[in-house]
Amino acid sequence: MVRILKVVVYHTSLVQAHPPWSLTPNSEKERWERIAPSQKNIYRGVLNDREIKPVEVGGTWYPTVYEQGNARRRAVILHFHGGAFIIGDGRKNDLGHGAGLLTSHTDCWVFGLQYRISSNPGCRFPAALQDAVTAYQSLLDRGIPASSIILSGDSAGGNIAIALLRYICQTSNLLPKPKAALLWCPWVNPGYCLNPRPCSSSRNYKTDFLEDAFVEWGIRTYAPPPLDATGPYISPLNHPFKCEGVPMWVQFGEVEILADDIVRFAEGMRGVEGNEVDVHEDKGLPHDIFLVGGILPFSDAAERMARAMGQWLRKKL
Repeated sequence: MVRILKVVVYHTSLVQAHPPWSLTPNSEKERWERIAPSQKNIYRGVLNDREIKPVEVGGTWYPTVYEQGNARRRAVILHFHGGAFIIGDGRKNDLGHGAGLLTSHTDCWVFGLQYRISSNPGCRFPAALQDAVTAYQSLLDRGIPASSIILSGDSAGGNIAIALLRYICQTSNLLPKPKAALLWCPWVNPGYCLNPRPCSSSRNYKTDFLEDAFVEWGIRTYAPPPLDATGPYISPLNHPFKCEGVPMWVQFGEVEILADDIVRFAEGMRGVEGNEVDVHEDKGLPHDIFLVGGILPFSDAAERMARAMGQWLRKKL
């Protein structure tokens, strides 16, 4: 199955289709929510781009629309989907499996953000990060305290979650810190993928489904020149930062291509005084079972992974 998915990923990168961008509810119906950019002065520094501006975005609630005061669920997970910045939309056909893992093993709602993907024109960095800030502020505006918000992201979405956490922690008193962060196989060094054979030169190439052309397409559209693809908001691997008070769960598969980078990222973050980083390695698993566990024959492993996360998160809430 990993080989089949590798073929699918390869041909997807050859076609390089631009997925449609839509803010209509579709099958998500009442669980779909549109979010206008905040009128507050929260898009500063790296987000204050001459060309890329905040826009209206949308997202899907899981398992139901958020209800304030609901006794069964006491927190919200703001999740950013994977897809190398170029595919995915956070809707049920994309995020349904992962959102189910989160809602089944926590007492949280999940809001899956449909952020702008860079395969569409005019959606390079910092578009996705602007959208992440918009979504985070919208939760605060609903009266959800930051102490009840958990950031989450898989693969490229994990990269966005890290970037949002960095922005919150390094922009003094602009946005309150979330309760925790869940990082599922985060893509922490996209800038490296500008080098030749970024995947096929890996020791884990034969046991994973990522392909050179796919990740190259992702980073070249997400951070085209003159943007620095190795900078801290795009490639956080070599740029640890202080996030005291926000425990981080970092998960990865033993045989995935990104494994070594993820371990180094976690070690770097642990090296910053005050940071709390817990690493969960899943033996024998390829990249992003959070996303593809419903496709590949790893559903039991995905459940075990999510169960371990749930136990960890309950101790933090």
